[in-house]
Amino acid sequence: MERSVFWKKIFVKKTKSKPCKSNKATFQRPEIRRIAVKKLNIAPSFLQKLHPIRLLSESELKQVEVLGEYFEPGQIIYREGDPLTYLAYIIDGEVLCENAVGLHYGVVAYTFKALYPLSSSNLSLFTAIAKTKVKIIYLPKDLLLDSSTRQVQIDTGQLVIAEPLQKNSFGQKLLHSIQTNNIGVPSLPDVAIRLRIAVQKDIGISEAVKIVNLDSRIAAKIIQVANSPLYRGVNFFVSCDAALNHLGLNATRNLVTSFSMKELFTSKNKLLTKKMHQAWQQSVKVSSLCHTLALLTKKVDPEEALLAGLTHNIGILPIIKLADQQVNLSFEDLEECLLISQAYIGKLVLTQWEFPEAIVKIPYLIDNWFYESGTDFGLVDIVILAKYHSLLGSEYMSFLPVLHDLPAFQKMGSQGLTPDMSLQMLHDAKQQVADAISLFDV
Repeated sequence: MERSVFWKKIFVKKTKSKPCKSNKATFQRPEIRRIAVKKLNIAPSFLQKLHPIRLLSESELKQVEVLGEYFEPGQIIYREGDPLTYLAYIIDGEVLCENAVGLHYGVVAYTFKALYPLSSSNLSLFTAIAKTKVKIIYLPKDLLLDSSTRQVQIDTGQLVIAEPLQKNSFGQKLLHSIQTNNIGVPSLPDVAIRLRIAVQKDIGISEAVKIVNLDSRIAAKIIQVANSPLYRGVNFFVSCDAALNHLGLNATRNLVTSFSMKELFTSKNKLLTKKMHQAWQQSVKVSSLCHTLALLTKKVDPEEALLAGLTHNIGILPIIKLADQQVNLSFEDLEECLLISQAYIGKLVLTQWEFPEAIVKIPYLIDNWFYESGTDFGLVDIVILAKYHSLLGSEYMSFLPVLHDLPAFQKMGSQGLTPDMSLQMLHDAKQQVADAISLFDV
């Protein structure tokens, strides 16, 4: 991963002379000033704490050239509208970011927010000003793409979760079940499997109705959905046939799968049952927000977004099933194993269920706020934004990066939300979340 060419393009004087070969170079920002920067020796162990480049290996991070500089109180680091071809992290001091319409926020070194870049967009959306004496380090912008690529290309054959799982007794049992292909992937209910297979064969509505009617509870749910505020037309539907005609086959398939999943979130243990209930509640909240964002952007099928939201933490199922079988279970070990392996096992579950690749990779990407999926706004972007919005106002809010820095947010373009509009959207979606909770019997 050779970065020297990159830095020569960014930090050299725009003259006919050869680039400076000393440790000092000039950072060209014509509208502000030329700023001297220095090459720094930053330990890979520190870089591994930074988001999202922590996804890169230690050997790759050792090859990254890091530049840094100091700012005095009141000095401008970059202005709103400046092109940004680097990632800037604050490692000492405090920075104030503000824009022309009066929005502002602060970033203080040694806090969780300082582990994120000050900005990841191509054009800065805020002016960054040193509030105190500040030390900034600069990293190549293409590290964002490198880390996103790494997130997708994780070599599951090497089982990178093996080493951390070996650190506690429950993790060792979980690892053994994975290595022996005995992880206990749950099966989807029969009606969901039959309908998914049938829709692939281009069946008609009448054949689909026969399958859905095999499960009276699911059939009743489909009618309930068709009459809900999100789907209701001019008529009130009283039969499964009429409801399916109104919803369509693809929507019905995804909704049947979604409703079927709830019965999988169960446990024999009272404490584990509570854990599963919390996971299902979070799934429903994220999925309802996915549906809202899909309707807002008109870029993704709303029912596919709903299903993707419901499956983002599906990896919890086999782990809790194994935990159910333990006599002396350490819940501290369980929580640690969930953090380590839930995404990996989620991918295993969705792969075995033969879900489309767009959904299969979501458990791995759901918490990578800076994931760059490309130029198009797609399903992964929807789910990441929905997960972000689901955490606003929660105890985890202080651990979130600023919304406008998320690549998924930036790709919404003219349909994009300002941070204030996002909060309003969350408020407006409360009724939809409540409706979803009612539909899914949470």
